[in-house]
Amino acid sequence: MNDQDLPPYDDQDAVWSRVAALLPSEEEAEEVRGCREIGEQESGLLLLVDRLSGQGVAVSGPARAEIAVLAQEWTVWDQVGDRLAALPAVPVPPSGLRLFADGDREPLPAASVLPDGAPAEELFLVPWLACAGCGRTLLRGHVREWWGLFFLARCYVVRADDGAFAPRVFDTATDDDAVWHAFGALRASCVCA
Repeated sequence: MNDQDLPPYDDQDAVWSRVAALLPSEEEAEEVRGCREIGEQESGLLLLVDRLSGQGVAVSGPARAEIAVLAQEWTVWDQVGDRLAALPAVPVPPSGLRLFADGDREPLPAASVLPDGAPAEELFLVPWLACAGCGRTLLRGHVREWWGLFFLARCYVVRADDGAFAPRVFDTATDDDAVWHAFGALRASCVCA
């Protein structure tokens, strides 16, 4: 059920440089990069989204997706997801990539998406990143607890709404880079890219 045949999406230094460069001033960008360099990635992401949100910076779909993947990797998605999804979009060129805030779409039972059914636990797939043009979607797999969905993803699933390929599952238990492998698979399978 694990799919690790893709290399991680990109060099992490390059991703951090790209997202920090979204900030209007070099001083602000350097502050975000500095957080990463000293091992405070969580603080750097919180600072980045605070500044982008506070200044109303327009962000493209691909850049927004990269920030979302970083936030998921560093477990601050729950703190920045809504604000990241609400940032203004770059008007030109339009991007087919769309980020969904938690609650924007109903979680799907894993058994309704995965061909061999859901794992033993009660797993739900939350639509997270999607390309409107080709219908490719990256979903986060979460276990349902009595109080709601557990915040740490158990897996990531890339699927085609038109069934062009079988859903690809990236298991966090066996792949430390599952979120990046899944994001890379989404980008590679997107016919709009």
